[in-house]
Amino acid sequence: MPLNEREIKVLISKLRDKYREYAKKYSPRWFDIDAFEERLSFALKKGMNLEGFILAEITNFEKIKEKYESKKAAKTFSEKVDQIIEEQLSRIKKYPSIKFHPRAVIETIHFYGAGNQFSLYDYPIVTYLIREEPYKSQSFEFETRLEYLFIQAGKRHPRRIEDHVLLLNRKDVSENEIEKDKNEYLKEGAFVLHAIAAFIDQLTQMRKREWEAPISFDKLFLEKERKKNIIARYSGHTPYGAFLKVKDMAENIIADFRLGAFRQR
Repeated sequence: MPLNEREIKVLISKLRDKYREYAKKYSPRWFDIDAFEERLSFALKKGMNLEGFILAEITNFEKIKEKYESKKAAKTFSEKVDQIIEEQLSRIKKYPSIKFHPRAVIETIHFYGAGNQFSLYDYPIVTYLIREEPYKSQSFEFETRLEYLFIQAGKRHPRRIEDHVLLLNRKDVSENEIEKDKNEYLKEGAFVLHAIAAFIDQLTQMRKREWEAPISFDKLFLEKERKKNIIARYSGHTPYGAFLKVKDMAENIIADFRLGAFRQR
């Protein structure tokens, strides 16, 4: 049943209102009321069938609306992704970076820096405070693993970083290969950090009276600068407090680099 003149006028008025509403609320460029008015004036001037015109315009408006919403959703998703990336970068950038190769990615240089600081100035207090076996030997084993991953020997980078440099230096190396080895490095670091956190849980369950008094550093025999840093970090702590702080440091690195799932079985 065809529309009468009054019904056509009502539809034109409603569509005009929709253009104004969406132009104000969203985008006047997308919902262009002036362009609609021009098309309406042209249809009236040419004596076109207004029923067909307005029905076609309603369909066109719905298509514009659908396309706009699709683009807006894609933009919103992209913005969310950008926000997640920025948040992640801010979490890892709070750790020092150790730059060792132009092709090394940001996660690698900051994870290296985080692990290096932890290995030099945090974990050694654990080994220093433990006196009895088998815990002393276990602690030395962790130090060996940390050294392999994070500690320089003179001017040389740790062995695991040097292996990564060999890969980066290959002329034919692909971005996928770099990404894969970077992930392996982070995973290896996560394994030892998780293991250290579990080891410290074992230590804190032991009740030792001597671990309840403030730490004495008189038998901490390390190079001057390193010893100074460790004392600055742990002065005034009891051994129990130091253990918990080291555990927190390990778990913070794990969380900030999103490595919670990488536990060695």
